[in-house]
Order: sequence, then C-alpha cells, then structure tokens
Amino acid sequence: MKELVSIIIPAYQEEGRIGRCLKNILKSSYSKVELIVVNDGSTDRTEEIVRAFMKKVNRRGWEIRLINIPNGGLAHARNTGLRYARGQYIGFMDADDLIHPRMIERLAESLSRGNDMSVCGLMICDESGKPSWKRWQYSMKGQRRKCPAAALKMAMWEQISMSSCRTLFRREKILDEKGELKLYFPENVVSFEDFSFVCEYIYRCRGILEILPFYGYYYCKRKGSLTSKRYSAAELRHALQPIMEVGNRMGSSFHAHQIQYTFRFLAYWCRETYRCSRREFAPGTKNWDICMREMERYAGVYLSAPNVSLLKKLALLIIWKMPGLGWILVKVLGGVVL
Repeated sequence: MKELVSIIIPAYQEEGRIGRCLKNILKSSYSKVELIVVNDGSTDRTEEIVRAFMKKVNRRGWEIRLINIPNGGLAHARNTGLRYARGQYIGFMDADDLIHPRMIERLAESLSRGNDMSVCGLMICDESGKPSWKRWQYSMKGQRRKCPAAALKMAMWEQISMSSCRTLFRREKILDEKGELKLYFPENVVSFEDFSFVCEYIYRCRGILEILPFYGYYYCKRKGSLTSKRYSAAELRHALQPIMEVGNRMGSSFHAHQIQYTFRFLAYWCRETYRCSRREFAPGTKNWDICMREMERYAGVYLSAPNVSLLKKLALLIIWKMPGLGWILVKVLGGVVL
C-alpha cells in the first residue's frame, strides 16, 4: 500500500502562478497525495484560485487543503503546513516552481526502500519554466550516504540537498506522535532556512540519504524572488548559525560546516564587490569588516581541505591577502570568479 505524501506549498501574492503550480503537480504519477497550500496573508486572488482547484479536483487519493494565516514569511508558512500534514512522507514545493510528473513517485519509492531521505536534481529555469543556459547546479549521479556524518559532509559542502523542495522526508523525524514539531524551519533568519532544516534533519537520522540521478524539480527563477534578496554580512552570519551548531555537534574532526561557512562569506565578498562602489563596500565599512573577519575564521581549514578546488582556494588567498587585486578581478570577471 502506498504511503500518503503531504506536499506543503507556501503562497504569498501568487495569483499569477499558483494555478500553474497546482495544475502541474496534479499531473503527478503518484496516486496518494495531500497538497497543503498555506496562504501566507495574500491580499490578491491567491485564495480564490486555490478554492476553485479544491472544488474541481477529482483524482482519487488526492486532496487539496487550504490554510489561511497572517503573513509571517516563508519559514513560518512551512512550519504551519507541517503541523497540518498527515502524510508519512513530507515534501515541499514553492508556488512559482514546477516538478516532473514522476518526481513524487520516485522520491517516495526511495523512502519505501527504507531510506531516511531522498533527493533528486534541480533544473534551473526562467520564469516561464524554460530551462536556462545554466540548466543545473550539479551533474547528478546516483549516490547513497550514511547519516549523519557522511550525509552531512556531502550536504554541507557539496550542497546537493540545500533545498527542501527536491527532497522527501519521513514524518516521524519531524513530528512526534501528538503532531508537535520536533524539527522546524528557523523563522528569524534572512536566508538558508532550507539548508538549516535539511542539516538538522540529517543529524537526527541514522539511516541512508539517497541521491537519485534524476532532475525532478524545476526552479523557475524570477526577478524579486526571495533567493535574490540582499542582506548584510551580520544577517548572513546569523543565518548560518543553525548550520554551524549542527556541525559543531559532530565533533572536532568534522569540518564541512566550517568550509561552507568560509565559502559563504567568500561568495558574499565577491557579490558585494561586484555590485557596490568602493565607498559602499571597503575597509572600514561594517559589511566589509564583518565579512573579512568571518572569512578568515576558518581560512586554515578551508585552504587545507582536500575537497575544495584549487580555484576556490586561490580566490580566498587573493581576497584575504590582496583584496585590491581581488577587487579588480571581480569587477572584470564578475560571477566567473567563483
């Protein structure tokens, strides 16, 4: 007997996309799905469109549920959806994205084989759903990693499973028998809520994380999306703390979280340098000083790590020791630097 899969879809001001999202997911090959749309205080027609789909869905084994809440942000909406989820397997989807018809089925099959967590590939698309010139972040291949150490090492540095939206989780790892959350998305950070949730989940597992060689999730990148939001170096430092706490619990011989932490500030330095003037991002400014200090915190671990490419090590060395040269390279090469 197939397990019920709960898919949680937060929606805020999504009248132009939520219909496409629901129409797309209703084409799924899996036969037992509960869609939980969390309307996060939308003032447009989002609720109306979802209710229209609720009335006409006629797939046996499928149900669309609508939860209306005051606007509280993406993490709060997902946590709310988790409290309503009834499925033994739980996944997430963003209202402006799309999925392959077999994504849920293939991820559920992986969990049915006893794995603690299953992940598929992510295809990068434009706003209309057409694959972009950079179609994927990683070349997907089938992999299995034991939790927590080996799986966390892969997740934290290789970033295979940073997003919760291409992942299927087991209910019992997230909620207790009374339906209370044991694990939740941090709500007081500007970014990396997904990454924090995934890392904490893996830490609680003792089984297998399986990577499927299959691009099942289509991330439709658009202007003004949350992933393009700008934040300060202090906010980045705060957002990364839940991930660092998980890594620190693994013991002194575990360094994947420190490598990721260093890389995040390296990437932040390059991004701010590229889009700011020297007056806005320079020695003496708060963002610069915090960024340089945090980038240097684990520089030794980063530079000695065998799984960090020579290019990324060289980038850190130049920015750390010769920031003037780094500034020139970033301005000339832009995003190609990393």
